[in-house]
Amino acid sequence: MNMAKNIRIMQEREEGVAKLMKLISDKSRRFECPKLVMIGGYALRAFTTLARYTRDCDFILKKENGWNLDKIKRLLSKYLTIVNLEKHKDYGFMRCIKFVPVGGKSVKVSLDV
Repeated sequence: MNMAKNIRIMQEREEGVAKLMKLISDKSRRFECPKLVMIGGYALRAFTTLARYTRDCDFILKKENGWNLDKIKRLLSKYLTIVNLEKHKDYGFMRCIKFVPVGGKSVKVSLDV
């Protein structure tokens, strides 16, 4: 694979992540219901010029009044594929994916909560 093609794939993935973040913002009333906090590489970009391409976007949220993971799952399951959902006593994890078309192929974008 040449560098130009790699850059195009990364740019397409970035656009896919931006669309997912807009969707999540819209569905969660601007990340407030339930309250979501972005962490990881995308959060780092808010504070530095470092552009670290990553394959996933990470959020955290509190477990309160039941599982907020279930709320997020209901909000997003129409738009993303839920590939993993774990609930333990004090914490949980959910991975959602979406395939973004790139020049006749597709790249996977992951969202972790």
